[in-house]
Formats: sequence, structure tokens, C-alpha cells
Amino acid sequence: MMQEIDFVKAPVFTSPNSLVLICTEKPDGATNLATVSFFTYLSYEPPMIGFAMGRKSFSAQRVRETGKVIVAVPGRSLAGIAMGCGTVSGRDMDKAAAFRVKLQPVPGSAIQIPEDTKVAFAASLRETVETGDHVLYICDVEKVYGDEEKEALFAWNGFSKIAPAVKK
Repeated sequence: MMQEIDFVKAPVFTSPNSLVLICTEKPDGATNLATVSFFTYLSYEPPMIGFAMGRKSFSAQRVRETGKVIVAVPGRSLAGIAMGCGTVSGRDMDKAAAFRVKLQPVPGSAIQIPEDTKVAFAASLRETVETGDHVLYICDVEKVYGDEEKEALFAWNGFSKIAPAVKK
């Protein structure tokens, strides 16, 4: 029987949920990493994706300032790191160095991504939409890179656990 539940409990019912790293270029040229579960595909033609971040997020600020982002789906080895990247700001910290994330270049971009990445979307910001306590970033996908050998991570149990999906 259906029962009314709090909105914040709904992600527990829809697990697993998408999990991505928002990769942006910091003013000093370093790459910043921020973990986000509010991610979705928006359009095939033209190719578009969207993600939502808190209004005061440093990564969100960098996307607005540079107009560029790489949305990376992290691989299995980044489970603990992805949780850490979602709990601290990169404003005054180099998260890649602090969490010992090995980065790799992306052709045509100053932004790097973790070596253990399943899929990476190099994108340009099209527009933003204020959505309550978050801002929705609507992006045009310029290039997509993938590695079939990697295993993608997902958020589970209302974002309290990060792990790959179990294939049956």
C-alpha cells in the first residue's frame, strides 16, 4: 500500500542513482572535482546533459565563470574518493592532490579527469535555472569519451553509499 513519505526519502526508493564528478578548471589551472548525484540526460539532438548543484558550490561558480565542464562518471576505485570530494570544498584545497586522484588529460581541454573514469562528457554551459536551493546547469555536450573496461559507480540508499551496480 502506498504511503506518503518525505521528499528526501524518495532517493532511497529509486536507488541506485546516477553519480558523477563535476570537473572544472580552478583559477590556478588545477582541476577541481565535486561529486553530484543530481545528473541526467536532457536531449539527443542536440546532445545535452544537466546537473544540479548547491548555489554556493565552488564548482558551480567555476562552471558559470568559464562556461566549461567535464562531467565524469567515476570508476570503482574512486568510491571512497567520490564520497570525500562531495564533502569538502575545492575553493581552498586541491582535492585531486589531497585524495591522491590520478588525473588524465582530455583532448582539447585544460580540464583533466580521473584516470578511472567510465564516461566523460566535455560540455559547454548553455543556461542555468534556479531550482530551490540548487541551480540546474543545462549543458551542450561537445565530446563524449568512454572506457568499456571501467565499472561505473552509483549512489545508493539515499546517497549514503557509493558502489557499482550489481549485474544479475
